[in-house]
Amino acid sequence: MQSKVIVITGSSSGVGLTLANYFHDKGHQVYGLSRSKKGQEKFMHIATDVSDKENVERTFQQILAETNNRIDVLINNAGIGMLGAVEDASKNDIEKLLNVNVYGPIYTMQEVLPVMRAQKYGHILNVSSIASNNGLPFRGYYSASKAMIDRLIESARLENRHTGVEITTLNFGDIKTNIAEGRVKTFVSSFYKKKYDEMVADIDHEVAQGTPTEDLIPIIEGIMNQKNTKPHYYIGKTMQKFSVTLKSILPQKVFENIIAKYSKLD
Repeated sequence: MQSKVIVITGSSSGVGLTLANYFHDKGHQVYGLSRSKKGQEKFMHIATDVSDKENVERTFQQILAETNNRIDVLINNAGIGMLGAVEDASKNDIEKLLNVNVYGPIYTMQEVLPVMRAQKYGHILNVSSIASNNGLPFRGYYSASKAMIDRLIESARLENRHTGVEITTLNFGDIKTNIAEGRVKTFVSSFYKKKYDEMVADIDHEVAQGTPTEDLIPIIEGIMNQKNTKPHYYIGKTMQKFSVTLKSILPQKVFENIIAKYSKLD
């Protein structure tokens, strides 16, 4: 496979670190963007806060100067989780989530799209979530942040038709990472406390039993070499992927009842 210039955000751990090291070993020119490095990087690391537009601009100016104005693949992987009831979230909680999960991908795409259009090729892969299809209890803001990315990507695809630029989302189910360590956790009021505590334990268990990051490599490598990509790729365990189909065919109230039962809210 021809060597590519690949930029991956959120490269300090988890999916981002796994992908960046793998593609470096395959002979690609990999730039990993994260606020800090962990010492496990084989690739070029650039300290970047993706929620800071000026920081992102400086980073991409450096990359383009080093690559003769070429970027083949952007993988927007940086993201954080958030747990808490809709009612309890503070403005600061919400802004912290949106700054990384929404503004980060926006800022990087704004830098990369003109470059890829000039090249007449390129792939932008934005990490989203199967949760973007559902308003999940105590994960409403996280689900909403990923739903916003899904809609923005659908718009950007239409706006860049016939340019050679492929734009898509990778809608993950539970992936075995340390995402729990960086979650935003809101204050939880007494009305929600018991249900919330029970559900957090279940959520953490599901993540611990999630898909290993290494299993994502052949899937993502395949997508970033495709033409005419789909808007969304659902990647995860069978039942998590099937929930997308279920929601599309079941009456709304029936599907809501299924989610409630699964979440032990009845």
